[in-house]
Amino acid sequence: MATTTTKYLAMKFIASSDGSSKTIRLADPKTDLTQSEVQNFMDSVVSSQLLYTSKGSLVDTVDSANVIDRNNNELFNLVQ
Repeated sequence: MATTTTKYLAMKFIASSDGSSKTIRLADPKTDLTQSEVQNFMDSVVSSQLLYTSKGSLVDTVDSANVIDRNNNELFNLVQ
């Protein structure tokens, strides 16, 4: 039985034209990451006008950012 822990930064953007969203997830964010650093990065993504939702809408709004810790407890693995 193995337990694995993963951590990632999830950044959500919105396209105000239709309300659709796009989330970018980055694995293993640094532990001392600040709100200001993430906000500045997300603002630069929006100003670059290069990120689109799956509906084809250009994102133009920063919505939220979360650091997510996930634990996976394997019960069994028959194929190794």
